Amino acid sequence: MDRGWIQFLLVVVPVLSLIGSWLALRTIAERHQRRSKGQADDFRAPKARSRTEKE
Repeated sequence: MDRGWIQFLLVVVPVLSLIGSWLALRTIAERHQRRSKGQADDFRAPKARSRTEKE
């Protein structure tokens, strides 16, 4: 392989990894904010009431 390609790959692979990590962390933070505001995720079932809760 040409030396330029190796240098290119040594730069591009870590940069793409950082971008992917940043996007994942941003998604997790948005979910956390939604959950803390009381909005449940669409894919989760509502919580069942416990026996100790009074009606």
